[in-house]
Amino acid sequence: MRPNSSALSAARGISLAKLNTILRSTVFQRVIASCAIFVTLSLAVIWTIGPMRISQIERAEVAALEDYLRQGYDIAQSEGPKGVIAAVRWEPDQEEWYDDDIFVMLEERDTLFAYRDPENEIIAGFAGLWASDVPQETQLDHPQIDHPILTQGYWFEDGSSIVVGRFVPERIYNIQGFLATASIALIVIVLPLALLTGFFLSRGVFGRLEVLSATAETVAKGRLDARAPLNGTGDEFDRLGAGMNQMLDKVEALTRNVEAVSVGVAHDLKTPLANIGGRLELIRRDIADKDAVTEHIDMAEARLQSLLRIFDALLRMGEIESGQRRAAFATVDLSGLCTDMAESFAPLFEEADKSVNVVITPNLAVEGDRDLLTQLTANLLENALEHSRDAAQVHFLLSCNNGDIYLEIGDDGPGIAPGAAERVFERFFRADASRSTPGNGLGLSLVKAIADLHRADITLLTDRIGAVFAVTFPAA
Repeated sequence: MRPNSSALSAARGISLAKLNTILRSTVFQRVIASCAIFVTLSLAVIWTIGPMRISQIERAEVAALEDYLRQGYDIAQSEGPKGVIAAVRWEPDQEEWYDDDIFVMLEERDTLFAYRDPENEIIAGFAGLWASDVPQETQLDHPQIDHPILTQGYWFEDGSSIVVGRFVPERIYNIQGFLATASIALIVIVLPLALLTGFFLSRGVFGRLEVLSATAETVAKGRLDARAPLNGTGDEFDRLGAGMNQMLDKVEALTRNVEAVSVGVAHDLKTPLANIGGRLELIRRDIADKDAVTEHIDMAEARLQSLLRIFDALLRMGEIESGQRRAAFATVDLSGLCTDMAESFAPLFEEADKSVNVVITPNLAVEGDRDLLTQLTANLLENALEHSRDAAQVHFLLSCNNGDIYLEIGDDGPGIAPGAAERVFERFFRADASRSTPGNGLGLSLVKAIADLHRADITLLTDRIGAVFAVTFPAA
């Protein structure tokens, strides 16, 4: 059974193509298949249990007949034919049976009896009962009773017989009626209801999927800012849409990062490559002047080393962000590492006429890569050394804070402009104040990558004087 396509299309404003898509959808087909399986199993169950119950009732009736026959046999053995006649008659002086007598008798008994002589003539009981050696259903020859009766008989040695009859219980017909009614109801009601349920369920699922598909197509066309709308119900489609939106946020961020890196690489490579090209031209011009050629080669090599440092930093960041270095993680004595770094940088700060206040809590350890943690600390110290004011006061702090390990390195200078603070960890980004100093804008990006690899939080504390960076490590 299939719902009328034209009626549904007109009622719901659905195009025939879309309606056909819904009816062919996996959801619709699975709902119909599930309901068909449910109906089939239900029919199998009721047509298994019902006949079993009917058979159980029939066996109980046959057992009752056999019990009455045994009683008749026992009476015949002990009291003879007169005893059987007395037991069969429902009234002692009953000589002849009439049609209405059966109703009167059944008020006192639930079983009919008949006792016949060897010539098969009725002696006592109801004449409509005939003996059979196995239980069988028969119809009484009675003007007002059309209900089947179950009978069974027994022949005595002299040829006489006793017959017992019991009406087939109404329960059997009730069960049979229930089986027929339930089967019709399952087929006539459940299957059409399944069609309607499957249609509307498929329509709702198809609609939500169309929205997600449209979002994906929009993104594929280059609209990276497109996002899947959410209903706010928190259902599976909302969770799928939310996950899709999170993925798109990351894709958009990565795309912008790639664009920024591409621009940064092009910008940072252009100047040194132009310088190297210029030096080659100067070498050609001053080929006869050995000292000039040597100077040009030295300057070209310096520019080439700058390029190599950029590529080395990019390769290291790629290696860090891929998570490959986590395999070599071990417990690192961060207190000892910071003490060594403070001692190594002390002469550099002294030479630059800048002072460093070092406060390191002993015996603090983290799980990580010692070389990368050394790089992180060195980059932060170099940042404070190169970009702080003259005669700056730099502080180097390592402590334990609420179970986490807290590293803070900063200076008391003018700090970083608010607009630049949000981009300070981007690759190749350099604030206006630092463009005149050496560097390529990768130092803090590398610090951020190392911190992320160690599941540490790194923050530029904008509420402090100067440029202060804080790194919070989970304790080992």
